[in-house]
Amino acid sequence: MSLLILAMDQRPWLTKALYGHTGPATVAERSAVADGKHMVLDGLLAALADAPALREHAAVLVDDLLGPGVPERAHAHRVTLSMPLERGGLDVYETEPADLPGFLRHHAPALPKVLIRYNVDGDRDGNAVQRERLAEVAAAARDAGGRFLVEVLVPPTPAQLAAVGGDTAAFDRHLRPELILRAMAELSARLPVDVWKLEHLAEVAHYRAAADLAASTGGECILLGANAPAETVDGWLRDAAAGGFTGFAIGRSIWWDALRGLLSGAVTRPDAVATVAATYRRFATCFLTAAGHVASTATAGTGSAGTLTK
Repeated sequence: MSLLILAMDQRPWLTKALYGHTGPATVAERSAVADGKHMVLDGLLAALADAPALREHAAVLVDDLLGPGVPERAHAHRVTLSMPLERGGLDVYETEPADLPGFLRHHAPALPKVLIRYNVDGDRDGNAVQRERLAEVAAAARDAGGRFLVEVLVPPTPAQLAAVGGDTAAFDRHLRPELILRAMAELSARLPVDVWKLEHLAEVAHYRAAADLAASTGGECILLGANAPAETVDGWLRDAAAGGFTGFAIGRSIWWDALRGLLSGAVTRPDAVATVAATYRRFATCFLTAAGHVASTATAGTGSAGTLTK
């Protein structure tokens, strides 16, 4: 079964990006963003109402800091729930919930998720600390009945960036795929990972290598969207599906414009919900078609989502 996650777990970064400040968000700003996250969930629910066959694949990744009440609504609507456990914006992973077992019992996410920045040729001591901490988190997640989801970002070292002439796109294409595979192998040796959330890997062969490595320890891989344009994400999804990935976790590429428009007053709430629904259906249809799960599809952005099958 594919796993198609609508991701909206951004926290302090989100208020800063939306309001252009560097200080703490005001109460009114936090309230508006929380309402916006409920709008995004409304968009997902609208997509599932339009295309009921997507329900078995659909999930939402959301925090309880800027999305209070969204996890409860996801449970109520029988949408698979994923929630972040990391403290945002750190180079070395730290767990955010002070009482992790209590947090997991209270929210019962099916997919407890962590984001880590991990370059095997980078901070060796920091990497060792991360592996130790993540092993404890993985054990707690599994003890609570969840499947452990790890999002791996690979920031380039100065030497790696210099090797490609300072071109980050060249790093992404030529160096990052191997570094991701090495990170997966290094982490898998220390902790169980059920789902790997990975950046695009440039070539189908690289996706296949990651999917095979994950499968060797009982895991699977999904693609993250990286706030790329829709056409770019479509191409990544087709390559990922061809390479054996089982789904995606896409966020800003689905809801960023709708949320900004809603908060500025330029877009009505029904239109924002409709945009989120249509864009989620677009990416779901693209991936499932490439993976061979869709019998027929409709044009993206229309009210129909086509006929989807297992």
